[in-house]
Amino acid sequence: MGIRYVIAGESQCDLFAETCLVADYLAQKLPSFCYDRIEKPVTEWMPWLQKINQKNKWHHTRSPIVWKELLMAGSKPFYIGSASEFLEYCYSYYKFDVYFSPLRFEHLTDNFLQFQKKIKQETIALDRLDNTILVENSTENKVTICISGAGNPLALFIISGLLDVKQNIYKIYIYDEECSQTSMEFIEHECNYVGTEYLGKLVKYVDKIGVALTSSDLLIILDYVPFQSTYSIGQWLYKNKKLMENIAIKINATATPKLYVVLPNLGPACYNATIIANLVTKINKNNVVVVTSDIGLEMAPVAAEIAEVPLRNMFCPPVWGFVGINHLADIRTTIHRYDAFHPYERYVKVKNSSLCIGYLTPEMRTMEYLMFFDETLWKKVGDRKRKDTERRLNFHKAVALLNLVRIWLFDPNPNYIVSLGIQCNGSFGLTFSGVFSQPACLLNGEWRPASHYMMPRDPQVKISYLQEIAKIVMTLKKTDLQQVVAYTPCTLECCDAAVGHVGCAMDRRGSGTARGGGGDTIGSRASDFAR
Repeated sequence: MGIRYVIAGESQCDLFAETCLVADYLAQKLPSFCYDRIEKPVTEWMPWLQKINQKNKWHHTRSPIVWKELLMAGSKPFYIGSASEFLEYCYSYYKFDVYFSPLRFEHLTDNFLQFQKKIKQETIALDRLDNTILVENSTENKVTICISGAGNPLALFIISGLLDVKQNIYKIYIYDEECSQTSMEFIEHECNYVGTEYLGKLVKYVDKIGVALTSSDLLIILDYVPFQSTYSIGQWLYKNKKLMENIAIKINATATPKLYVVLPNLGPACYNATIIANLVTKINKNNVVVVTSDIGLEMAPVAAEIAEVPLRNMFCPPVWGFVGINHLADIRTTIHRYDAFHPYERYVKVKNSSLCIGYLTPEMRTMEYLMFFDETLWKKVGDRKRKDTERRLNFHKAVALLNLVRIWLFDPNPNYIVSLGIQCNGSFGLTFSGVFSQPACLLNGEWRPASHYMMPRDPQVKISYLQEIAKIVMTLKKTDLQQVVAYTPCTLECCDAAVGHVGCAMDRRGSGTARGGGGDTIGSRASDFAR
């Protein structure tokens, strides 16, 4: 069992400094020698010494005091004495003999204090160096995220969700070419106010996206051109194409080769992602994905209500298609967890038994048998989407994007299946050379089609049709599919009212020029028009 020596004394005591010097020398020469040093200010020394005397029933009166104890918690201290007793103890136990000259050690106290101060400074410097190394190592394990189009209201909810996993995030850069600097600085201030417990600015506004892309691991693109009634389909796609080409140029110029690019379901999302994937040369085009599971999240509560299935036991419906142009959310291949009951034989034979009557086995089933005869799903989903449109914001898009970021960057698991717009590789019979929404899984850091998943079973929409539409859309020109002019068909009541107004007007004209016969002729023409 090891022994530890404890040396306590006043900070201005020469004998205390001499005793510590001897103990330090012995600790350097003898590997088994261990000591602790307790230094008390002059004003605190006597009260502290009185407490030690009362606790251990000692009668020590001056500085320093030395005792020994075993190297274990709660061990009993054994009194040695003052400096002279400690030196005698060292001589008898370690055969250590030393002579202290008064002149030589006249300023030992000051020197010893300076020595201890220097040791403390060196310890602080080493701690700072260790902390710097730890910060650098922790920074290497953290990710940097850049959000383009941060003026979109959806960006605030995305940033708020990212701050929940701030221990894994080094920096969030926000950028928007269309918004003013004042607006972006306001967003920066508000977001940093949420995370006030962190040192430095976690969210930072940049006026040039190239500065952020040089160190970013993930780029979230919220830029898109919304459709307007004055646009033709070709013109709308053309404007989005030009916007994506500009972003692709910036990616090729400044981004790192390992950059991930994510687009939420805004505008012609799969079309925009296809444009970027075809133009980028510096990054892997398989790292350009579109979050499409928000479409399934929209309909999941309605489907759970109709099928009377707890929403917590239901998985997100798979989403197929060229999202932003067309899509299919297949409720029939949606999986839910079902607890199947298997009764024992005595359940049938014995009535009112107090014993266990059976057991439950969890199973994974599709919802096809629950939704086969229902025709109200899409009407209810449409009504809910109409209400969401009135609220102007769709939180499903932010939730779906944050789930993807968590799975992709922070909690990768190849068993997860997520609906994503990704590059087709022939799985599910999809040969489209672009981004197409389908069930996907994460393999070696890249999203690939989950080829083992079921094909859609919707009786009305086939994915081959969705694929053909995607191919056609990619070939559209600016002047194709001209503006759709709203047309309201005329009803019979409208025709009768219009004929009445025309007849009255013509009668008035006839009465002013030729009465009698002229009026009859006009009236007959009005009747002919009515017929």
